Amino acid sequence: MATPIALAIAGSEASGGAGAQTDLKTFHELGVFGCTALTCIVSFDPNNNWGHRFVPVDPQVIADQIEAAASVHSHIDAVKIGMLGTPATIEVVSQALDTYKFPQVVLDPVLICKGQEPGAALDVDNALRAQVLPKASIVTPNLFETQVLSGRGEITSVEQLKDAAKAIYDQGVPVVVAKAGTLLGTGTALDVYYDGEQLEVLEVPAVGSERVSGAGCTLAAAITAQVAKGVAPLQAVRDAKQVVLSSIENRMHGNAPFSYVYQGGASATL
Repeated sequence: MATPIALAIAGSEASGGAGAQTDLKTFHELGVFGCTALTCIVSFDPNNNWGHRFVPVDPQVIADQIEAAASVHSHIDAVKIGMLGTPATIEVVSQALDTYKFPQVVLDPVLICKGQEPGAALDVDNALRAQVLPKASIVTPNLFETQVLSGRGEITSVEQLKDAAKAIYDQGVPVVVAKAGTLLGTGTALDVYYDGEQLEVLEVPAVGSERVSGAGCTLAAAITAQVAKGVAPLQAVRDAKQVVLSSIENRMHGNAPFSYVYQGGASATL
């Protein structure tokens, strides 16, 4: 059988703890060949409260990268879309999805980058909702993104999270994975899965009380890898949560005031 191939359309994050670097590590750990189209360069600024320095890649360069990946490989089984960051980037990625018609598109809808101006963030939100969200097979919004995309406002309970997942599904996304993590106070890392028929609350043990950089990227990348291998979406999400759990348990620590995921050994959890 041909080796599954997944394409990450995402930003570069220099520390290796998030973004396209984490996507590639996750793909590799799960036995999937990974390729990338970089949308932006993001680097932490240690002299400014570890905010993000954000530099977009020229849209034509993004188009060229996607074209190269789609042309070199005989097949691309799934695409993971991460940080896009500008309306121009969103437009070129939307056009590429129309052109290449990838069989599975997992959208991790990054709506705002720390340090981004609110007006620019709103433009990105509107463009993403109009141009990319309708073309996704699976969408994995975090709690803030779920509130924005669903239009439901503040979410403080599991029942509200379920309702918000249904509201996003009603916008035409076949599978919604609404992520709350530890933010609903359940003592677990909790997400809601909804595909129009199955509504599942998925929980794994919470590890520590602090957020870990790259956990969301890892979840979406692991889902992408699993569906690239032909795993059904619900099982792919269950598998991905185990990968994230392992990645947090084996997290890395450095000079920053946060830790970051490490995927090594995650495949042993499946």
